[in-house]
Amino acid sequence: MRTGHHTLGVVGDSFTPRSLVPGMSHEAARPLSHQSTNDQVFAMVRPLLASGIRMLDLGAGEGYFSGVVGRFCEETLGVAPATILSACDVTPEIFRYPLVACERLSPDGRLPYADATFDVVCSLEVLEHVEDQFAFSREVMRVLKPGGVAIISTPNVLNLNSRWRYLHSGFFTLFNPLPLSRVDVVHTSGHIHPVSYYYIGVAFLRAGAAAVSVSYDRHKRSAMGLLILTWPVLFLGGLLFRSKLRRRDPKVHDENVEVLAALRSPGMLTARSVIVRVTR
Repeated sequence: MRTGHHTLGVVGDSFTPRSLVPGMSHEAARPLSHQSTNDQVFAMVRPLLASGIRMLDLGAGEGYFSGVVGRFCEETLGVAPATILSACDVTPEIFRYPLVACERLSPDGRLPYADATFDVVCSLEVLEHVEDQFAFSREVMRVLKPGGVAIISTPNVLNLNSRWRYLHSGFFTLFNPLPLSRVDVVHTSGHIHPVSYYYIGVAFLRAGAAAVSVSYDRHKRSAMGLLILTWPVLFLGGLLFRSKLRRRDPKVHDENVEVLAALRSPGMLTARSVIVRVTR
């Protein structure tokens, strides 16, 4: 997608090994997102970390990812984690990484930080818990410095397993009927808002992002099998859709040509989560 100077594109499929920070103890805090997602996001964050930068772990949970970043700050950069890292969550009382304080997210979703505070914002598997994802995007962009980077992961509702599940049940993978007598903002029962890469990109571009691109964590074998079985239908259906869009609204087609390619890519059709990189 191109909107003026804005771009929405695709980075490509990549994998990283587990335990990217050797010796890191994860006993104090559990990852509330999949290990492969933590590893992949850290691989993207690591080159951005340096003495003097500021990073926010947004939706920090128990503090697992903060602990990974904090260990890197101590052992590789030789600085105290709190000099680089901040953490924020709607439930800071469950945060268990002792070297960084976790601020409470306000009930209206506003982050407790001044404009242009951070060079990097990471938010792992949080967006699907958020009621207003456009407001979330505006807040992330507000606290990012010009040229700063946000890395956002969320379940990929466009993989073929999820599309098939929605077809027969009305619910995407990792999204289920919600408890109506109680509210759980932390676990899978707090998944209230499935959103695809396309609409994440639109939200951030409208909030002022200069560029948005996507990569993936791990690819599901079952989705790969479905891809082999359904590829002719997907190819022909996508071709007809794009042809119709080009005839009816060529400007919109041209603005979206990159993201349309990403949406039909093997990575998008098979990955468990999307990891969206946003540049302010």
